[in-house]
Amino acid sequence: MNKEIAEYINTLLSDRKRLLNERKDDLDTLTDFDTGQLNTWEETKWELGIIYKAQKAMDYIIEEDN
Repeated sequence: MNKEIAEYINTLLSDRKRLLNERKDDLDTLTDFDTGQLNTWEETKWELGIIYKAQKAMDYIIEEDN
């Protein structure tokens, strides 16, 4: 994988992260979760963690290409 592809993937990950943070913020304002909302909140937290790891991997690839 080259630097340009890693930078593009990082951009896509950043966009997805922004959307998930908006969803998480909306869910954080709720005081009474139903089961579906709780599952969505947990999945959102999980995906944000995966995005963090993927961005770190892309950063590593970009640094290696320099």
